[in-house]
Amino acid sequence: MAKSYDLIIVGAGMVGALSAILLAKSSLRIALVDKHDGDYRLSTPPAYDSRVSAISSQSKALLETAGVWQGIPLERIASYDNMVVWDGLGDGHVDFNAETTSMLELGCLVENAVLNQQLMLKIRDVKNIDLYLSDTLESHELSESGVRAELSSGHVLEAQAIVAADGAMSKLRTENAFDTVEWDYGHSAIVATIEIDKSHQNTAWQSFGEEGILAFLPLPSVDQRHFVSIVWSVPPKEAESLMALEVDAFCRRLHYAIDKRFDVLGVTQARQSIPLRQRHAKEYVKPGMVLIGDAAHTIHPLAGQGANLGFSDVKGLVEVLSKAHRRGECLGASNVLRRYQRARMLDNIAMSVGMEAFKRLFSTQQPVFVQLRNIGMKRFNHDVALKQKLIARAAGLASFS
Repeated sequence: MAKSYDLIIVGAGMVGALSAILLAKSSLRIALVDKHDGDYRLSTPPAYDSRVSAISSQSKALLETAGVWQGIPLERIASYDNMVVWDGLGDGHVDFNAETTSMLELGCLVENAVLNQQLMLKIRDVKNIDLYLSDTLESHELSESGVRAELSSGHVLEAQAIVAADGAMSKLRTENAFDTVEWDYGHSAIVATIEIDKSHQNTAWQSFGEEGILAFLPLPSVDQRHFVSIVWSVPPKEAESLMALEVDAFCRRLHYAIDKRFDVLGVTQARQSIPLRQRHAKEYVKPGMVLIGDAAHTIHPLAGQGANLGFSDVKGLVEVLSKAHRRGECLGASNVLRRYQRARMLDNIAMSVGMEAFKRLFSTQQPVFVQLRNIGMKRFNHDVALKQKLIARAAGLASFS
């Protein structure tokens, strides 16, 4: 016997889990499927998890609406009210400060594992969400009128639509022949948690220079010790060399890469190297299925907008499906799902194009381009109105228009 739901969400990561909670608020019956067991074991500070996300004002508001943000311990959240970006090959720099807007902060840094744990705790308290953990979709059939899925556990589920939130390597996207536009960035991102010699001043620091694109992202201090999460984007061969260095040598390279602004005292969480690839689905929907988050698009992490784009997808999908449910429309119908695609695709493409242009501009070391971008950074730094617009866009409070 098949069990009936309104929606089957595949992927219980941050995007899929938040979607389930918010959609359940509209009295929708949700089946949430994930190969993970849902048990997130947190490290103990100062060994912060090496994978963190920058959470914008809009994303924070969504998490608050879901009742998730309130459960995150304050000692696992690092808010930042300033961001300093500079060109390591020149003297151009840009300062972004919350004081220039009505915002109290530019954003918050939270470990992915902490967010995932709180989302899962909340889900377990929602009566109209059924969890199918340590489980996968074995097969599925899609149509305008409804979908049918069989899990590896043998459970058979029926619903109006499937939401594919199964990440950048989405199996559902591949199996259902969604065409994508994609290419390698020619960079790998090294992520780690490090200890520094002095306060990060609630500031996100980012350098573009000979040593690649390097971000120092603030983490909570512990017993007057100071920590940041790094995202160091370099060509693959350079990434291999950096990963092979002994810890002391790696810390010395970091010290120079950040223009000696901080002494790096040590690595508190093991380094990871992640290949970077741009990917964007040409369509987000097919009859009975919709892609959200990394299943639909991935971008360069240099602006810290990957998670926020995913949460914006959640907001758009919840608005579309909740309205359709109230009207009694079939949630898997193409005309319904395309409303979500129209709401999100242009914004996601604009961010993707912007990040690609930004990456190309700052990865070149040709003298003419270096000189021009330093001139541009100096002028931009004095344009308060333009900086306010960019801050509002990054916070999710404005769209590209």
